[in-house]
Amino acid sequence: MDKVIIDTSAWIESFRHGGDSVLGDIVRDLVLKGQVLLPGIIKAELLRGVRNKKEFYRLDELLKGLSYLSVPEEFWGKLAEFSFELFRKGVVVPLIDTYIALLCIENGASILHRDKHFDLIAQKSPLKILA
Repeated sequence: MDKVIIDTSAWIESFRHGGDSVLGDIVRDLVLKGQVLLPGIIKAELLRGVRNKKEFYRLDELLKGLSYLSVPEEFWGKLAEFSFELFRKGVVVPLIDTYIALLCIENGASILHRDKHFDLIAQKSPLKILA
């Protein structure tokens, strides 16, 4: 079973009233099949954007059903090198996106996103995009 990291951009679009219904179906299917890996940074980004405490606790409970993805200490050195190499290839993107991309690569996961930075990273690295 292929694992997928759903970027905050895709989560938000799938939650949005009137958002991309096809994307919403993909997200729902991935969650139901247990294919989603959830990095802490994406959890934090999602939770900080809710409107009130009630939504915060509701979303927090829902996210607990996903596979949490932690990083070992040596990941930080790999991230520095990965980011350095992307810079040298002309790919200048936010460090959080680089972090998420490397998590995907290191864990053999694809990324589901709505953020052009991941497309740029994928052009110069082995990052797999879930179409």
